Amino acid sequence: MSDSNIDLFDQITGLVFSKLYQSFPVTETLNVMSFMEAFPDSADRPGQFFSDTLKWLITSGYLMGEPDSKHSFTFHKCTLTAKGLEVLKAVPDSITGKSLGAQLQDAAKNGMLESVKSLTGKALSAGAQMTFSAASAWMANT
Repeated sequence: MSDSNIDLFDQITGLVFSKLYQSFPVTETLNVMSFMEAFPDSADRPGQFFSDTLKWLITSGYLMGEPDSKHSFTFHKCTLTAKGLEVLKAVPDSITGKSLGAQLQDAAKNGMLESVKSLTGKALSAGAQMTFSAASAWMANT
Protein backbone atom coordinates (compact mmCIF):
# COMPACT_ATOMS: atom_id res chain seq x y z
CA MET A 1 0.00 0.00 0.00
CA SER A 2 1.44 3.37 -0.93
CA ASP A 3 1.57 6.26 1.50
CA SER A 4 -0.72 9.20 0.87
CA ASN A 5 0.80 12.62 0.38
CA ILE A 6 -0.38 13.60 3.88
CA ASP A 7 1.29 10.52 5.43
CA LEU A 8 4.49 11.23 3.55
CA PHE A 9 4.34 14.92 4.50
CA ASP A 10 3.94 13.98 8.18
CA GLN A 11 6.90 11.58 8.01
CA ILE A 12 9.23 14.09 6.34
CA THR A 13 8.08 16.90 8.62
CA GLY A 14 8.59 14.76 11.71
CA LEU A 15 12.10 13.75 10.66
CA VAL A 16 12.98 17.37 9.86
CA PHE A 17 11.57 18.54 13.22
CA SER A 18 13.54 15.81 15.01
CA LYS A 19 16.82 16.78 13.35
CA LEU A 20 16.37 20.50 13.97
CA TYR A 21 15.19 19.99 17.56
CA GLN A 22 18.28 17.92 18.28
CA SER A 23 20.65 20.51 16.82
CA PHE A 24 18.84 23.66 18.05
CA PRO A 25 20.01 26.49 17.94
CA VAL A 26 22.78 25.40 15.56
CA THR A 27 21.66 25.68 11.94
CA GLU A 28 21.71 22.67 9.63
CA THR A 29 21.91 22.03 5.91
CA LEU A 30 19.06 19.73 4.89
CA ASN A 31 19.10 17.69 1.70
CA VAL A 32 16.60 15.16 0.39
CA MET A 33 19.28 12.44 0.42
CA SER A 34 19.33 12.51 4.23
CA PHE A 35 15.61 11.68 4.33
CA MET A 36 15.30 9.03 1.62
CA GLU A 37 14.41 6.29 4.14
CA ALA A 38 11.03 7.99 4.60
CA PHE A 39 10.12 7.70 0.93
CA PRO A 40 8.60 4.48 -0.38
CA ASP A 41 10.29 2.96 -3.43
CA SER A 42 7.28 3.98 -5.49
CA ALA A 43 7.57 7.67 -4.53
CA ASP A 44 7.22 10.01 -7.47
CA ARG A 45 9.83 12.82 -7.45
CA PRO A 46 10.98 12.66 -3.80
CA GLY A 47 13.24 15.69 -4.25
CA GLN A 48 10.35 17.90 -5.34
CA PHE A 49 8.17 16.60 -2.51
CA PHE A 50 10.94 17.27 0.03
CA SER A 51 11.48 20.81 -1.28
CA ASP A 52 7.78 21.62 -1.29
CA THR A 53 7.46 20.29 2.28
CA LEU A 54 10.30 22.48 3.52
CA LYS A 55 8.95 25.51 1.67
CA TRP A 56 5.56 24.99 3.34
CA LEU A 57 7.16 24.65 6.79
CA ILE A 58 9.13 27.86 6.21
CA THR A 59 6.10 29.78 4.90
CA SER A 60 3.96 28.50 7.80
CA GLY A 61 6.49 29.77 10.32
CA TYR A 62 7.75 26.48 11.78
CA LEU A 63 11.32 26.81 10.54
CA MET A 64 13.76 29.10 8.82
CA GLY A 65 15.99 28.12 5.93
CA GLU A 66 17.24 29.14 2.53
CA PRO A 67 16.95 27.06 -0.65
CA ASP A 68 20.28 26.43 -2.36
CA SER A 69 20.24 28.05 -5.78
CA LYS A 70 22.89 25.69 -7.18
CA HIS A 71 21.93 22.36 -5.63
CA SER A 72 18.35 21.27 -6.03
CA PHE A 73 16.55 19.85 -3.02
CA THR A 74 18.99 21.41 -0.51
CA PHE A 75 18.26 24.06 2.12
CA HIS A 76 20.88 25.94 4.16
CA LYS A 77 20.77 27.68 7.54
CA CYS A 78 17.77 25.66 8.70
CA THR A 79 16.61 26.01 12.29
CA LEU A 80 13.36 26.01 14.20
CA THR A 81 11.55 29.31 14.66
CA ALA A 82 10.19 30.34 18.04
CA LYS A 83 6.85 28.82 17.00
CA GLY A 84 8.46 25.55 15.92
CA LEU A 85 10.48 25.28 19.11
CA GLU A 86 7.49 26.09 21.30
CA VAL A 87 5.41 23.40 19.61
CA LEU A 88 8.14 20.79 20.04
CA LYS A 89 8.78 21.73 23.66
CA ALA A 90 5.11 21.14 24.47
CA VAL A 91 4.54 18.22 26.83
CA PRO A 92 1.27 16.60 25.74
CA ASP A 93 1.74 13.28 27.49
CA SER A 94 1.43 13.39 31.29
CA ILE A 95 2.42 9.72 31.50
CA THR A 96 5.85 9.91 29.83
CA GLY A 97 6.60 13.54 30.66
CA LYS A 98 8.49 13.82 27.35
CA SER A 99 8.09 16.79 25.04
CA LEU A 100 6.86 16.29 21.49
CA GLY A 101 10.39 17.02 20.29
CA ALA A 102 11.92 14.34 22.52
CA GLN A 103 9.25 11.85 21.47
CA LEU A 104 9.91 12.67 17.80
CA GLN A 105 13.65 12.17 18.30
CA ASP A 106 13.06 8.76 19.90
CA ALA A 107 10.67 7.67 17.16
CA ALA A 108 12.97 8.89 14.36
CA LYS A 109 16.04 7.28 15.93
CA ASN A 110 14.23 3.95 16.22
CA GLY A 111 12.79 4.08 12.70
CA MET A 112 9.21 4.20 13.99
CA LEU A 113 7.73 6.12 11.06
CA GLU A 114 4.11 5.54 12.11
CA SER A 115 4.89 7.19 15.46
CA VAL A 116 6.70 10.00 13.64
CA LYS A 117 3.54 10.65 11.57
CA SER A 118 1.29 10.63 14.63
CA LEU A 119 3.54 12.92 16.66
CA THR A 120 3.88 15.30 13.70
CA GLY A 121 0.10 15.56 13.52
CA LYS A 122 0.05 16.52 17.21
CA ALA A 123 2.80 19.10 16.68
CA LEU A 124 1.09 20.73 13.70
CA SER A 125 -2.23 20.76 15.57
CA ALA A 126 -0.54 22.43 18.54
CA GLY A 127 0.96 25.02 16.18
CA ALA A 128 -2.40 25.72 14.60
CA GLN A 129 -3.97 26.08 18.06
CA MET A 130 -1.24 28.54 19.09
CA THR A 131 -1.86 30.59 15.96
CA PHE A 132 -5.63 30.57 16.54
CA SER A 133 -5.19 31.56 20.20
CA ALA A 134 -2.86 34.42 19.28
CA ALA A 135 -5.27 35.65 16.60
CA SER A 136 -8.20 35.45 19.03
CA ALA A 137 -6.30 37.40 21.67
CA TRP A 138 -5.34 40.04 19.12
CA MET A 139 -8.94 40.37 17.94
CA ALA A 140 -10.16 40.72 21.53
CA ASN A 141 -7.73 43.58 22.12
CA THR A 142 -8.65 45.56 19.01
